[in-house]
Amino acid sequence: MRTFAFTLLLAVTTPGWCSWPAGPAFVHAPVNVTVSEGSHAFLPCRVANLGDRSVTWLRRRRLHIITAGLLTYSPDDRYRVLHPPDTDEWTLHIKRTRPGDAGWYECQVNSDPKITTPVLLVVRDKSLDDPFHMPEVASDNNNTQVRIEGAGERYIQQGSILAVNCTANHPSGGGPQAVVWYRGAARLDYDSPRGGIELQTEKAPQATMSRLRLSSVTPRDSGRYTCHPDTGGYASVLVHVQSDQPRAAVQQSGQNTAAPSPVAASASPLLLLLAVCLAHLPPPLCLSGGALASAF
Repeated sequence: MRTFAFTLLLAVTTPGWCSWPAGPAFVHAPVNVTVSEGSHAFLPCRVANLGDRSVTWLRRRRLHIITAGLLTYSPDDRYRVLHPPDTDEWTLHIKRTRPGDAGWYECQVNSDPKITTPVLLVVRDKSLDDPFHMPEVASDNNNTQVRIEGAGERYIQQGSILAVNCTANHPSGGGPQAVVWYRGAARLDYDSPRGGIELQTEKAPQATMSRLRLSSVTPRDSGRYTCHPDTGGYASVLVHVQSDQPRAAVQQSGQNTAAPSPVAASASPLLLLLAVCLAHLPPPLCLSGGALASAF
């Protein structure tokens, strides 16, 4: 009996002899990853003591599963998970990043309870450096003629709505399936970080019209806007957003207001003086003033 009690006491007091194995846990890693548009992004995730659990990557905005274990479930072939053998690394690799890839991602372990860690991806937009940059789009028109209504350069007032209409004329039955809009090199859609973007497309047998609307524009919205049907061809307009309302209104209307010429400005007082002279003095006396008569 004493031997059993001594053995039990020894087991309880011996460190590590009767301890539960540690569960999965994240190894601390940076939560912000910043890359330039078009480059590769590597989102880190390290999990210690994973055991027989699995690691899943999700897009937080839509709760869309990107990868589970080593398998990729996203239809976008730019995604894959990097897991070197015998390591605790489960890195999400995104090739050729786009502005739409920016946002929060989650690395998740299906433990009980489930554990997650967030990673924020920031994609630097090329158009922030050059908002008037033209995107690289196909130049062949494939019998599609693309045009944007109105002048090729516009000046609008800050806080107003930017409305751009793009028309693609094409043979009957050969219209585009989609029309893509760009500001500079950045693609515009409902998920763009700017927000307040409205896109509408109307299709007819021989023409397709796409409408772009931006609400409450600011000078940061200045740039070159391009519409590009997927059948080829493109058209663009240069937009300047100004806070000087009178100047913007004049330049947007396309009217040039010129100042009165110096000759006309200087002649007006003389005409007035002559009129007064003719009204109050006899003509011989009025015209006797050499300086006044010589001016006319």
